[in-house]
Amino acid sequence: MIPVYAEVLCLKIIISLYLILAVILAQFFAAYFFSKGRTSYRRVFATLILCVSIYLIGYLMMINSSNLKEMIFWNQIQYLGLPFISVLWLMVALIYTKSIYFIKSRVALLLFFVPVITFFMRLTNHWHHFFYTNLEARQIFGYYSLYTERGLWYYVNISHTIICLFLTIIVYFLGYLKNQAGYTKSHFLVFFFASLFPLIGITLILFTFEERSIDYAALIMPISLLIIGYGILKYDFLEIRTLARDTVFENNLAGMVLLGPGQRIIDYNKAARKFFRALNIKLDNYPIEHILNEEPELLQVFKSDITWDIALTLDGEERFFEIDAVSLGDSHDGNIRMLKTIRDVTEERKIQETLKTLATTDSLSGLNNRAEFMNLAQREFVLAKKHNEELSLLMMDLDCFKNINDTYGHAAGDEVIREIGSLLMASFRKTDIVGRIGGEEFAVVLKNTSLNDGIKAAEKFRETVEGKKVIYRKQEISFTVSIGVAAICSDVDDSNSIEDILIKADDALYKAKAMGRNCVAAMESCMEDPEGTSYFL
Repeated sequence: MIPVYAEVLCLKIIISLYLILAVILAQFFAAYFFSKGRTSYRRVFATLILCVSIYLIGYLMMINSSNLKEMIFWNQIQYLGLPFISVLWLMVALIYTKSIYFIKSRVALLLFFVPVITFFMRLTNHWHHFFYTNLEARQIFGYYSLYTERGLWYYVNISHTIICLFLTIIVYFLGYLKNQAGYTKSHFLVFFFASLFPLIGITLILFTFEERSIDYAALIMPISLLIIGYGILKYDFLEIRTLARDTVFENNLAGMVLLGPGQRIIDYNKAARKFFRALNIKLDNYPIEHILNEEPELLQVFKSDITWDIALTLDGEERFFEIDAVSLGDSHDGNIRMLKTIRDVTEERKIQETLKTLATTDSLSGLNNRAEFMNLAQREFVLAKKHNEELSLLMMDLDCFKNINDTYGHAAGDEVIREIGSLLMASFRKTDIVGRIGGEEFAVVLKNTSLNDGIKAAEKFRETVEGKKVIYRKQEISFTVSIGVAAICSDVDDSNSIEDILIKADDALYKAKAMGRNCVAAMESCMEDPEGTSYFL
């Protein structure tokens, strides 16, 4: 009897050391993956390892207990982690093989319903005995072990566990056949055997537990951990894949939406979720047409395979977005996959607009500067010539502007320039082109305007300026303008560029100055007049 007792003692010590090493390994894995990041895959895997370690600690302490009360206590500790292991194992498989990309709340509720009920059933078993109908300590070769008689909910839980582990194996196998995760046969074998051993352990518990009260699943679980550890060291499959997804996808500042066959949303990152939330749109695993059925413009953009620029109002502010499309895989098989990237380019646009304004706008008057005015005016000249349309040009100059600067100072002169700029923008059409082309010289291009209408517009503006006064340091400053008008017409015109019209308007302005200022003069390029000039006071 003594040799048998010694053998059992030796076996018990070996099993205890084996489980201690397994718990240390499990704790290391849990801490390692919690420290590496917060992706769904890492979180689920780390939680799985944590639950395994709790389960193994409970069993280790239970087999070293000397009375029934201690055994029952440590058995309860086991069930803090045990009910959730199979579900978490399945979730790891689903996420790793990219069968799913994120866990919906409804799916999580369905998967964890039985484990959560099991958790509470075991804690409250002494009230109802639905999980274990009887618990007792039995002596085997001089040592005590916990003998259990199973209740109804035990079989519900064990069935759920077997189904989850069986589905895990199927998911890995299908993922390997479809190459969803992009791993090799060696990867598949690591996952397959790591998932198969717990299933074998549960099968042994169901059919041989009553003989020796041994938890074979707890004894086999460390083998699965060792297999996974081998996979980590050999293939690094838990580090490179998730690190790449962390940096490139999940934590990218640009919003990313992955569209699968049928343009169904199969994945998106935090930035994309934030973008759509600002539009009061909830992303889900539905076709993009269903998600954006009330946003036809945005739907058109997301269904397109080209880059779009789009302006949207978010939180009361207009923002600009560049939405790119990258095709994934072969589109000839009919299963088009596409990555849509949403990039907020509002700040870039603001900088571009600021630079453009600085390059094209006169900072004092707020009008087009000379270069921009000539560019826009030449464009309108070409169009007018091409379509045989009329075009008038007003050239104006502030009268005696030097006297204003000498009398009131240059700051007062700047105020007058600003006022003229405001008057020009307020007095002419938005389609007209207004610019400051010199110190106190301004010009206006009037589209589809005859010479006579141009003269009338010039005279009206002259009267407006004449009646305007600038208040500077409590002093009223009156000022006037002289205006020269020129035009092109469809019948008789030898102008080759806007410069030619500008010269004619400048000649007319010179005549207006010569006539005493504060008047309008016109150079009638369409009329056969020997002088080519008529004057309007």
